[in-house]
Amino acid sequence: MENIVESIKETLKLIPILKSSYNVKRNTDEDDPILFVGVAETNMIEQLRPVVEEYFGPPYKPAGTGSFWMNLFDSFVKSVGKIRKDQTLFKKDISPNIRLFCAFWPWGSEPVKTSIRIGIMFDSEAEEEELKKKIQNFFR
Repeated sequence: MENIVESIKETLKLIPILKSSYNVKRNTDEDDPILFVGVAETNMIEQLRPVVEEYFGPPYKPAGTGSFWMNLFDSFVKSVGKIRKDQTLFKKDISPNIRLFCAFWPWGSEPVKTSIRIGIMFDSEAEEEELKKKIQNFFR
């Protein structure tokens, strides 16, 4: 279990980098302890992507590619709330039952802004409860 915690912690070192180097502002309206939601200027996303790739690898679903079939049949995509063609989704497998994700979600109402969501998905509620307390501060 400690290896899993360390792997999560190492990946989430991305959050302070986004805040300090790319002026990503945390959205304080989001109160989920295992989800970081930040807001970036859309024109910064091309500069952010290679940094995110260092921690997550290449996009699982890049912006500009179709997502119809993924939204219907991909359980991971469905678990993050589905994804649109203009959105980017990264996935990092931490264990067979635990995945971190990072998503770029451009704002439809204000195209100069993009939300950056970094969260974790569990297949098992027992694992989620066990890890949640250990990792929740990593998302701040």
